[in-house]
Amino acid sequence: MIENFRNTFRNSYLLFAVLIATVLFPSLATASTPRLNTILPRGVKAGGEYVLKFSGSRLAGAEQVFFYDTGITVVSIEQVDANNVNVKVNVAADCRIGEHVAQLRTKNGISDYRSVFVGRLPEVAEAEPNNSLGEAQKVETNVTVTGIVTNEDIDYFRIEGKKGDRISVEVEALRLGFLFDPAIALLDKNRFEIGASDDTPLTKQDSFLSVLLPEDGEYFVTVRESSFVGNSNSRYRLHIGNFPRPAAVYPAGGKPGEKISLQFIDTYQPGQPVRAVTHEVQLPANEGFRGGIFCSDDSGASPSPMPFRLTDLENHLEVEPNNQFGEMPALTLPHAINGIISEPGDYDYFKFSAKKGQVWDVECYARRVGSGLDPVIHIFDANKKTLAGNDDARRPDSYLRFQAPADGEYYVRVYDHLRRGQPDFVYRIELTQPQPKFSLGINRIDRYSQQRQTIAVPQGGRFAVLMSAQRANFGGEINLLQDNLPTGIKVISKPMHPSLNLMPVVFEAAPDAAIGGTLVDFRGQHQLNENKVINGSFKNFADFVLGQPNNSVYYGCTVDKLAFAVVEKLPYSIEIVQPKVPLVRNGQMSVKIIAHRDEGFEDAINLQFPFRSPGVGTTYQIVMPKGASEINYPLNANSNASIGKWPMYVIGNSNFKGPAWAASQLAEIEIAEPFVTASIARMSIVRGESTQLICKLNQLKPFEGEATAQILGVPANVVIDTPKTFTKDTKELVFNVQTNEKTPFGKHSGLFCQITITQNGEPIVSRAGNAILQINKPRPPKPPVPPVVATTQPVPAKK
Repeated sequence: MIENFRNTFRNSYLLFAVLIATVLFPSLATASTPRLNTILPRGVKAGGEYVLKFSGSRLAGAEQVFFYDTGITVVSIEQVDANNVNVKVNVAADCRIGEHVAQLRTKNGISDYRSVFVGRLPEVAEAEPNNSLGEAQKVETNVTVTGIVTNEDIDYFRIEGKKGDRISVEVEALRLGFLFDPAIALLDKNRFEIGASDDTPLTKQDSFLSVLLPEDGEYFVTVRESSFVGNSNSRYRLHIGNFPRPAAVYPAGGKPGEKISLQFIDTYQPGQPVRAVTHEVQLPANEGFRGGIFCSDDSGASPSPMPFRLTDLENHLEVEPNNQFGEMPALTLPHAINGIISEPGDYDYFKFSAKKGQVWDVECYARRVGSGLDPVIHIFDANKKTLAGNDDARRPDSYLRFQAPADGEYYVRVYDHLRRGQPDFVYRIELTQPQPKFSLGINRIDRYSQQRQTIAVPQGGRFAVLMSAQRANFGGEINLLQDNLPTGIKVISKPMHPSLNLMPVVFEAAPDAAIGGTLVDFRGQHQLNENKVINGSFKNFADFVLGQPNNSVYYGCTVDKLAFAVVEKLPYSIEIVQPKVPLVRNGQMSVKIIAHRDEGFEDAINLQFPFRSPGVGTTYQIVMPKGASEINYPLNANSNASIGKWPMYVIGNSNFKGPAWAASQLAEIEIAEPFVTASIARMSIVRGESTQLICKLNQLKPFEGEATAQILGVPANVVIDTPKTFTKDTKELVFNVQTNEKTPFGKHSGLFCQITITQNGEPIVSRAGNAILQINKPRPPKPPVPPVVATTQPVPAKK
């Protein structure tokens, strides 16, 4: 359940977050162009034509809607005003039921990800007042009610039912993209609760229930915000009907295209018999599978799918009793093991065979397939010795990698972390050998928004992103493929370095490229060896709902295509002047950035340097002032900066019908060893006196001409005769140091020697060595020696 305090502080927290974003990231506070906030209505019935209202900001020039799945066709687009667009769509009768992600493309860019739901049932709008049993709105069964829950609001709906009828209720609320935690209940005519649901493992903060009616008569369905803090954004879609709404499916996986017997298990109520039904189901092929299957019968189908694993693994179903080590058939790997932790204290054991040295991934799916189980797994050898174990590697599912120490038989055990158990605690353990794979994505530039997660390239210009890769079980370069790109766009990139998971990618559009867009199956490739190539596809996460604590993601979805667009030509472009010299370790460099402005365009340009090779640093952002055409971007390299030639780019935004982004070309920077380092002996001097700073040079690489050495970080009231020139043959430099009566006492460790060498007309600047200067107080004068006083006493006579 979402914590109650989250609701209390929500508004103040969001206001604080907006203020912080505005102060720290001024160029990001306005969001990208265009910005899509919502699509209304939030859902429609399959088989019909509807008008969807897209609302946000900077939506002028709307031209296209991207839908990430088939079944929804755009009929027409009507520009209402700069912030609203009406989109007429045709939803096919066989359109996939569930959530469909969409984006709006304008002449100036691509919007945020948003979604619309497709259902099976006719839709009925909530009619106020319906805030009490006496005011309950009468609805038929097998409908979807759309409504809003405001603060301290409870919406009541009256239905008729007969004894033994199944009544199922499911609400989509958080899944609609708003921070809304719903709770539902089914009451009889005497107000007694015969079913209730808040959060569920299957639908997370959303809820569902399914009960058999005890008698003929009237019943009431209620929906509210769980903490009674609804608002105008607390929208819901309430499905009420006789359809099956199971809590779990067993087994939770199967092979693509096979016909399989699946058991659908209803929500378990302690003390009541388990309700389950078995269906023969034809599993879909991999193509187009969205990770879930529906339970259906003569009375209808569940409103949302059951998570389901579609793999090529053989299925093994547990056979009780298996709650301890014992004689059982040993499975041959790879294999998928399916079971249920059906009662408290239940442990399930399975035996398998493995060869010495074989490595196996042991992956347990429970919460990821909608089960309430919090699984813990262990591997044992034939002597019952624990070899490996894990809890919560997959939050809260479990995973481990196991290498067999010898040929033989082994056991895998699974149980619930709190030793719970119930008939819908389904799990699936997949034992497979590690396979090399990767996926591509766009690195987040802002944790709290979807900014620059798509490709919008201005005509005749450039756009750039940091492309990320999630590698598994291999290391090596990744190259981007040029297939399926829109006409007029090309990709410029270097192979992703084996040690990094980011690569800068620049997209260029031809000057005559037509304004338009498409979704692309964007891919990369790694040549594993002479005979095997690994292909990786694009996947990106769209976060729809953020909340406490720390803007945690409560709901989102994954898209598997990359949105491309060619947008209007911008009145400016930016260029990096390619450096002619390297940036050396412990060195610094200023990279010149040039702005090419159309006549009349004078606005300031915010510049960022997104990609830095390992060990290279810079400031987050600099601003090219209004009207300026050049600026230097500072870079620095630490002592461990990675040697080699690395790609680099600059991206900027300026005001052109909102924030308009442009990127430089993909330039190159070389990181190299310095030519010279220095060692400086520690100096100690009495204030007011002078000394010498001896700088011994270590010439690492020869250079032509003269270089300059300068002592910087000098404390106040200390004079050093700096700079000095030297050549590649110089071994030592001597600097005279003079202090005065105002020189501060103490240890001064901020001095350093900066070397500047000029090549190809450009400086190579490095910090060659550090120095410490100790300023001491003058010694106090010695006290005067007392004079010797002559004695007048007689000398005693000798005896």
